[in-house]
Amino acid sequence: MRSRKIYNLITSLFILLSINTNFICGEQNLNLVIRNNLNGDFAEVEEISEIRPGAFINISWNNKNLMLPYSPRRGSISFSDKKWDFRYNFDKENILNEREPILYKLLSNGKFIENKCNLRK
Repeated sequence: MRSRKIYNLITSLFILLSINTNFICGEQNLNLVIRNNLNGDFAEVEEISEIRPGAFINISWNNKNLMLPYSPRRGSISFSDKKWDFRYNFDKENILNEREPILYKLLSNGKFIENKCNLRK
């Protein structure tokens, strides 16, 4: 019985630490996978803190398949190819908001279209 409780606790912690991969963005489902590209292994990232230079994100959204390289910015964790930008922002207390990322479509005139995302339940 005790081992079962420990197993449940560990499983719950793992779920809390895992990257959320399913969102609703602009009323459309968005699914993502983040991968590190250390030594060409393309290892799937399970925790935001594991993202390393060379990482990229694969996004499936609104009949589009995007592959965006990691583009660190002050105040956010960002993946961008200069046409699209997917960001996790930090709040005022410097806590990363993993539940509400934003997907931007960057337009050639310097403007952008913002698609706010929410964790899909």
